[in-house]
Amino acid sequence: MSEENPSGGPPAGKVWIVGGPGCGKSTLAGLLTRSEAPPVCLDALFWGPGWTPVPEEEFLAEVGKALEGERWVVDGQFPAAVAAYAHTADCVVWVDPPLRLAWPRLLRRTLRRWIRREKLWGGTRETLWTVVGPRSILWYALKVRAEQQRANQELFARLSKSGVRLIRFRDGDVRDLVGRIPR
Repeated sequence: MSEENPSGGPPAGKVWIVGGPGCGKSTLAGLLTRSEAPPVCLDALFWGPGWTPVPEEEFLAEVGKALEGERWVVDGQFPAAVAAYAHTADCVVWVDPPLRLAWPRLLRRTLRRWIRREKLWGGTRETLWTVVGPRSILWYALKVRAEQQRANQELFARLSKSGVRLIRFRDGDVRDLVGRIPR
C-alpha cells in the first residue's frame, strides 16, 4: 500500500474506490459501508437491461443525486463519473492488485454468477456468451487494464495537491486495508 497524499486530516466521510474489474472494489465498499455511509455502486447506475448503458447525462445525474449526502462509499471506475465527481471525495482508494490475483478472482466471480443465474444490474444475468464471448468481462478486463492504470495515475496526479487523501493498494486482500482508511 502506498499513500500518495497522507493528509492526517479529518476522517473520510466520502470514499471513492477505483480499480479494474475483479480488483476488489465492491468487496472493499461493502466492508466500509455503514448505515450513515450508503454504498454507491456505479455499475447499478450505469447498466440498463441487456447490458445496455444508460445515457451518460442520465447516469451522471443519478451519480450526482447519490452523492448529495455527507457520507458515502462509491465503487466504480466509469470515466465520466470519475472526471465529474471523484474530486468531491475525502479519500480516493485505488485497488490495484497484480493481474495474477485480479483475473482469477474475476473468473471465479463471473462463473459463479453464470452458474447460479444471479441477477445483475438492469435485471441482466450472465450467459455463456457473456462469459466467453467478445463482450465478456474477462476479456474486457485484460483489454482495459493498462488504460485504467494510466487513468488512475492521472487521477492521482490531478488530485495530489487537492487535499484528497490518496491510497493505492497493490497487493494482498482488501480486508487488510479497511483499518487504514479513516472513517
